[in-house]
Amino acid sequence: MRFPAHIRIQKDGTQDIQTVGEHCRGTARCAAECLSDIGLSHAAYLAGLLHDLGKATPQFRAYIERAANGESVRRGAVVHTFAGARLLLEQHHGPEPVSYDDITCELLAFAIGAHHGLFDCVGEARTSGFQHRLLSHDSEYHESVQNFLNSCAGQDEIDSLFRAACLELTAVFEKIQDRLCSDAALARQELPFYVGLMARLLLSAVIQGDRRDTAEFMTGVARPPFPEDRRPMWKACLQRMERKLERFPSETGIQKARRQISDQCRLFAEQPGGIYRLNVPTGAGKTLSSLRYALAHAAQWNKSRIIFTAPLLTILEQNAQVIRDYVGDGSMILEHHSNLVRTQEDPEELDLQELLAEDWSAPIIITTLVQLLNTLFSGKTTSIRRFQSLADSVIILDEVQTVPTKMLTLFNLAVNFLTEICGATVVLCSATQPCLEKAAHPLASVPKDIVPYDRELWSAFCRTQIRNAGNLRLEDLPAFALETLEKANSLLIVCNKKDEAAYLYQKLSGCGFRCCHLSAAMCTAHRRAALAGLQAALAAGEKTVCVSTQVIEAGVDISFERVIRLSAGMDSVVQAAGRCNRNGEQTGPAPVCLVQCQNENLARLPDIQRGKDATGELLAQYRQRPERFRNDLSSDEAIGYYYRRLYQEMPEGFQDYRIQDKHYTIFSLLADNTYFSDDRAEAHGTYFLNQAFQLAGKLFQVYDEDSIDVIVPYGEGRTVIADLGSDRAARDLAYRKSCLDRAKPYTVSLYQYQRQQLERDHGLLPTRDGDDSVRVLAEGFYDEKTGLSLNGTAAQFWEV
Repeated sequence: MRFPAHIRIQKDGTQDIQTVGEHCRGTARCAAECLSDIGLSHAAYLAGLLHDLGKATPQFRAYIERAANGESVRRGAVVHTFAGARLLLEQHHGPEPVSYDDITCELLAFAIGAHHGLFDCVGEARTSGFQHRLLSHDSEYHESVQNFLNSCAGQDEIDSLFRAACLELTAVFEKIQDRLCSDAALARQELPFYVGLMARLLLSAVIQGDRRDTAEFMTGVARPPFPEDRRPMWKACLQRMERKLERFPSETGIQKARRQISDQCRLFAEQPGGIYRLNVPTGAGKTLSSLRYALAHAAQWNKSRIIFTAPLLTILEQNAQVIRDYVGDGSMILEHHSNLVRTQEDPEELDLQELLAEDWSAPIIITTLVQLLNTLFSGKTTSIRRFQSLADSVIILDEVQTVPTKMLTLFNLAVNFLTEICGATVVLCSATQPCLEKAAHPLASVPKDIVPYDRELWSAFCRTQIRNAGNLRLEDLPAFALETLEKANSLLIVCNKKDEAAYLYQKLSGCGFRCCHLSAAMCTAHRRAALAGLQAALAAGEKTVCVSTQVIEAGVDISFERVIRLSAGMDSVVQAAGRCNRNGEQTGPAPVCLVQCQNENLARLPDIQRGKDATGELLAQYRQRPERFRNDLSSDEAIGYYYRRLYQEMPEGFQDYRIQDKHYTIFSLLADNTYFSDDRAEAHGTYFLNQAFQLAGKLFQVYDEDSIDVIVPYGEGRTVIADLGSDRAARDLAYRKSCLDRAKPYTVSLYQYQRQQLERDHGLLPTRDGDDSVRVLAEGFYDEKTGLSLNGTAAQFWEV
């Protein structure tokens, strides 16, 4: 008897069937491919092979056939994710976890049981997710196992694969034990956290295999295999880059220093993987130097892919263009910075919208810090799916100081796991390196500098002087800006909030000079156009003011004669200073004025407030003893003092991602979970995995408010919106995916309060009636100067 896993309806109305056996084998092959470079192919293959075992029943066949025939069915009505997990637990797990084999069994069972959505091993009600899967659906379970063994994989093969998986994972467990923190108390917490990350890694491979095999069947398009030997690909990219770099001028002091830094990065690439720092001044050519390092390192060590992350879209956009120019082959690059598709998580059924989500399978990924952190910790299967892509990769973390301090523990331990277990090389890039080795849960080792500090080399980049301009109210800033412009031809004002930037832009517009606005309220295409106009005005010598939020602060290659920065963390202040006198156009250091805005409300931005407070402590010490900081607020001594103050003021457990009004942290939920897995918990002591994975995944947010991405009616965005609403997009999955790719430059992110206001004012619409998986901004709610307009006053409407 054939058991269908998926049914595809052809254009002529006929049906193509993919059997459970075909799908499970395809999933297993892809999952094994995902983790083969780090020696976990058998474990991944077994989890992929058993993931849909529960579909081998007459009940599921009837369910899927009724759905294919257009009959009304309840999504996920037939439970299929329990069976494979139960088979392993019954056959290979003892009454308590006394061996590595027991833990291996749990990891595989979790990867199978969670492939349509996370579950808690021990949840808020102290129930056991494993016990629930062992004791449910008896009738379907026994029938599905027998059918699967008869039609897909025999018991001998399953047993052989399990023994091979145990050998693979035993080596991992031993490596984790060897790498644990020397502090015994920390080690007891960190061990289950690392094992939990291993559970996520195996789950990620299963999800990737499942979604990829399903997509290939449903679309009829097979993805070409990823080459095992990637060195020729990386070498070709590196040679192209080297040829372009040879044409760079090397005449000025800054140009010579940039070349020297780049050359040191190229030589260091021959070192084996690990955690490294690229700690160079702003304007030192960090993007090109890190790309050169990444390509050379990938070519030397046959790395699977290169992943660039940036905290801000402006950095990502500029870096993406630079990388495309130097790599040459745009087909190698995926730029991923938004989640346009809203998927519905169902524990038993795949939402086909998931097949449209980015899976990071391209050789070079350019993405945001938010997307990377979601890949590591979010509970959404679309995020978990990408985790396997980090294995055996080169990860360049630009502006690493922007990692939210509330999740330093999660971040540090994840970096340890990626480098020690997943074979990744991680490069922490910043001109203001945080002291991660001093955090509550530190990095496994102090990162080695790719380019060691050299006083003479660094001196070429001394182009600004940060000055404390004292206290001012927001309404006083326009006058201060005009006074500054009496001695300069160009001025950048960097604000902490979008409403501050909008206010100052309004007050300074129409004052007889060019005024430009930049913020995250503008879509990518809009910001690109604004930056192009700004660059042209500066090049032409026009008197120019740019009022911006942090989007301009790092990674944007632009130079102003003066900068005013509303006080924030010193990392942000130094980055803003990097937009001043960037190429040494002025003979002496140009002033960067740091203003304490007296009537600023940062209640919604607590991270910025904490940074601002720590900067205030530094300024107070600097006033008393400037020589202690080499008379320079951007010196290593000043930045080190700033970070120490920032960390010292954090209450105990803050870096573990504390949950408001709760007695636990996300770190604890993903580690020993002692709050719920006490002696009152169901099956207490039966399993090693006690993590509340689902709860932690739901609670995790990079920033305090959940956001969604919407398409805006700006430029070609209107055409994309129309195409997504077409009948073709409704019936053709591949065409819909191409429309979403085209939509990327025309999106903005909305916080929850913004979304609620827009929904109330009819400012958010679905792309077509009955499908709100992708949302668009209505006409009239986007301003051609400042972007998103919550008040809907950006256009006039007439009734005809």
